[in-house]
Amino acid sequence: MRTVLPVLLLLVLFAPPVAAHEHPGGSVDRVTPGAVRVEVGASVEITLLDDRAALRRFTRTYTVDLGAGSGFTVAPDGTVVTATRTVTGGQDPAVYAANRIFAEYFEQDIPADFAKHTAGTGDLDFRLQSCYPPERSNSTCTSTVTPVVKIFPYVDPALPEGLPAEVLHTGASPTAPAVLRVTKGAEDKTLPTLPLAAAFGDKIAAIDVMTYKQRPSVTVTPTVDIAHFDPPGSRTLKQEDRDRVTKLVAADGDGGAVIDDAHSEVVGMVTSTGTDIQFATVEDIHAALKEAGATAYRGPVDVVFETALAHYHDRSYSLAIPVLQQVLKLRPDHAVAISHLRDSQAWKGTDKEAQRPGADEGGSGFWSLWSVGAAVLLVLALGTGVLLLRRPRREQRHNPDEMATAVVVAEPLRVLPPAPQAPPLTTVDRSEPGPPSPASAPATPFFREPGPADRPAYCTQCGMRRGPAHRFCGFCGHPA
Repeated sequence: MRTVLPVLLLLVLFAPPVAAHEHPGGSVDRVTPGAVRVEVGASVEITLLDDRAALRRFTRTYTVDLGAGSGFTVAPDGTVVTATRTVTGGQDPAVYAANRIFAEYFEQDIPADFAKHTAGTGDLDFRLQSCYPPERSNSTCTSTVTPVVKIFPYVDPALPEGLPAEVLHTGASPTAPAVLRVTKGAEDKTLPTLPLAAAFGDKIAAIDVMTYKQRPSVTVTPTVDIAHFDPPGSRTLKQEDRDRVTKLVAADGDGGAVIDDAHSEVVGMVTSTGTDIQFATVEDIHAALKEAGATAYRGPVDVVFETALAHYHDRSYSLAIPVLQQVLKLRPDHAVAISHLRDSQAWKGTDKEAQRPGADEGGSGFWSLWSVGAAVLLVLALGTGVLLLRRPRREQRHNPDEMATAVVVAEPLRVLPPAPQAPPLTTVDRSEPGPPSPASAPATPFFREPGPADRPAYCTQCGMRRGPAHRFCGFCGHPA
């Protein structure tokens, strides 16, 4: 420990300032890849029954839009969270279909909307009222409603038809979280996701509200607006932020993500009441996922992309380029990775590339190498110090068995076959010590065959070393 302290002191005194990450708006590019636009509609097959002269059946199928809103992906298999109001809408598509088919069959001027109308008086109006839901024994119409849910992720090029999805869970109130899942197009489990916080917390002050106003395209990107809780953790916005966020959610739709600006994690979901906004906490989101039988987790694309972000925000574009290319091998339409790769290739080797923002020209290379070296020495010194502090003094004696084990782990050796025993001697030469007898041999062999726990873990895809607790390779994202 005496040799560790001087090294630490020198590193602290003479190391250059650590390069700060430039994360505008709380690392918006860490969360925007998981933003989605949610559109909900219905396909209604309706049959009108006319029994005035002879029984006739008139059948039509109509597609109707019920609503749209914002949402975010929480699992790479296409599990999406949005607001219940976005999914349910509050409009009855069977009423819309009744107005359409009655106006077409009887040639009446009935608006194509979700309101119930009249058709004059007498028998014609009776037939119209009997066509509206709910169905009864004397109904003149029968209908079957099939929900149509589509998810539009933030990808490049955009998906003009979106990804079909199903509703797994809706809440008891319109402002509660709803859970959807993509049914086709996410089989490879590579959709970018947002990290969920464990709890809302009572110290959250600055937040980012992320919404999606339209279907994603080259020019339509997620909207991220910063706001503040007053007091922290209260879910009450400051007065100067309240009107702006209310208008944002009212225009872009319910279901936007609420992100802790300090940690870039989702801590809730936002909905609009028209004149004010309401927040559902991350605990509500976790409860909805549990009810839906779904799990929030991050995939290999997210792991590799965050590695690329660390280099990109440190302005180490030469290091960011190969990692971003690996992201695009896993997910070729990752919109943010495409943008960052284009910038990194343009800025590589220019004045914009520097390990330490604001460094003088000509000196950035020296200080970059010094920063890396200092960081490595600091980690080694801290690790050595911790081991020395935690290790009891009585264990500092060299144990031959431990030393042999360490040698085996570093360089695996085969177990040597036992040497043939010499025949017993009839005479003993006491001037030379004889070989030890088998009874005096140690119980533990000096060499042993290394087990699975002794072998270092390496990625079977790219060959890079992998940590024992990692679920994915930190370089290529291949599952462990």
